[in-house]
Amino acid sequence: MQLTGVSVFLLWIGVLCLVPYSVSDLFPSPLKRCKVEDESCHVAQAQTFLEAFKKGIQGRQVPGLEPIYLGTLRVESGGHSESLQFKLVMTDAKLYNLANSAVVKSMKGFSKDLTKPLKLTMVMDAPELVVRAKYDVNGKLLILPIVSKGDLTIRLNEVQTKSRVMVEPVKRSDGHTYLNITDYKTITKIKGGHFDMTNLFNDNVELRESTLKVLNQEWNTLALDVQPKLNEACSKAFRSILQNLWKNIPYDEFFETE
Repeated sequence: MQLTGVSVFLLWIGVLCLVPYSVSDLFPSPLKRCKVEDESCHVAQAQTFLEAFKKGIQGRQVPGLEPIYLGTLRVESGGHSESLQFKLVMTDAKLYNLANSAVVKSMKGFSKDLTKPLKLTMVMDAPELVVRAKYDVNGKLLILPIVSKGDLTIRLNEVQTKSRVMVEPVKRSDGHTYLNITDYKTITKIKGGHFDMTNLFNDNVELRESTLKVLNQEWNTLALDVQPKLNEACSKAFRSILQNLWKNIPYDEFFETE
């Protein structure tokens, strides 16, 4: 199964972490610069970012990483199963446990050549990510209609993600070059997942438990519809966060002097 674009954010982190201590007005400690070819340093600084800025960066329009706000997601079943058809709206959705559990494995693609776009790639593992939201669902399971509202929790287990980001260096009137995100894609595999929904059938315990059992047995089918929307929501959130942070950080000051 493919999951969310959650770990695209870690890729941006790798670049951001290269800003030196001496540029304190541009980027906060405890991050440090790396040599452009030192991947192990990039990975270490990305991990530091996760641990140091769970509550965000005040004054820089960078919100906290625990949780990450995803907003509203609209999911409609795509005909992958005749027994499962639905329209699902998730509101006030948030992603939990990224900063608490993610481990950055690799980060590549950095270059001092500012004459062409950068293609950055990152690999990350996370033992469990959690999405929580308010839900409104209208559909059917087998022959049973489902019309309900309540709280939704999606647990995603043993997540492995590879992300690709296309970034364009843009030279401004101040003579410095800054980064502009033009595209990013994420491919993620997980071992499994689990849905939990409150207030199904007005919390009739027997119907609720039996319905959730069937839903979770159909996990792979559900994932085909839910995953792309999670991907979109995460990508939108991360792009906004990173672009706001990058807009005042010259890329030509990211790296340690050779």
